[in-house]
Amino acid sequence: MTYEIRSGQQSDVVACVDILCTWVNETPWLFDPRTPDEQALIWREFFRHDLAWVAESGDRIIGFCSRGDDNINALYVATDWRSRGIGKGLLDMAKADRDFITVWAYEENVEALKFYRREGLIKIGREIEDGSNLVDIEHRWTKQS
Repeated sequence: MTYEIRSGQQSDVVACVDILCTWVNETPWLFDPRTPDEQALIWREFFRHDLAWVAESGDRIIGFCSRGDDNINALYVATDWRSRGIGKGLLDMAKADRDFITVWAYEENVEALKFYRREGLIKIGREIEDGSNLVDIEHRWTKQS
């Protein structure tokens, strides 16, 4: 099946939160006590103030990316659509008008670390996240001149 990437809208938030919550539920090392409704409130604010893109196949949202000025807030793809270039397409949208971008990924999220490395982001820092004690790794992509 094919998909397209378009600007994210407020009406897309619930579908995006479903993708995020599914990922959290699939991830045994991650605990997020927020309900889907609480997540939706948070993501409505991101979609209101930051740029967002969604990947859509037919009438189904299959992935999304949210970016503040130079920082990616989120990049998630539905489980059954992973490894099809959707994450790369969303990341390319986030990089398109930037000289650099930053994205954080947990050390435990091995697939994300491989993805960001493959897409040219380099590790530039790490910290232990308050509350979860998970190691969060900062990555940077810089546009080549």
